[in-house]
Amino acid sequence: MASITFKRKYHIHEVIGATSANESYMITDPETGCGLAAVNEKPGVGTTVAKAFFDKLLLPSKFEMVSSEGSLILEMCQPASLIKPVFTVKTSEGRILCSIKSNSNRLNPRIDVLDERGQLVGSVTSSWRVQDFDFNDMTGKPIAKIHHCNGGFIRDTFTTADDYDVEMLIEVPDSGMAAVALAVTVAIDTWYHE
Repeated sequence: MASITFKRKYHIHEVIGATSANESYMITDPETGCGLAAVNEKPGVGTTVAKAFFDKLLLPSKFEMVSSEGSLILEMCQPASLIKPVFTVKTSEGRILCSIKSNSNRLNPRIDVLDERGQLVGSVTSSWRVQDFDFNDMTGKPIAKIHHCNGGFIRDTFTTADDYDVEMLIEVPDSGMAAVALAVTVAIDTWYHE
């Protein structure tokens, strides 16, 4: 796992693209402002065309997280789904890191995080406003806090671009959980803020 995943705090900035319909994010260290990684959507040609006619949640999605040096950190894939979408997150070696499953309705946002065997390892919850998200393990112990940042009136009104602050709360740095928290943030943006 890349050294990006040993940080305590991250800022995720969704890049506004005037010439592209694909999502793109920059992950930076909020204390230094240094770029740590990028997350880019890699849709097929059919998906790119279908975005003009269908809700994004109904279409398949694929994202790749790459380090600032250009090496693959993880890949997120979501098949087309009419109900409760699921992202499968894989490491650069192709091993399943986790599955991120929407298990919510608009008034009770909840995301379940499952390990490679499909066992529940934690959940992400929020209020109906979907601004602050708490990622806790099965015992209720905090893993991370994800905050949807206010982008200002113009940006929030005329674009779908969003920023997030992610703070790891676990006592011992865990590269796997940091990668999962970053992947969960991309899922949150895809499911709740697009």
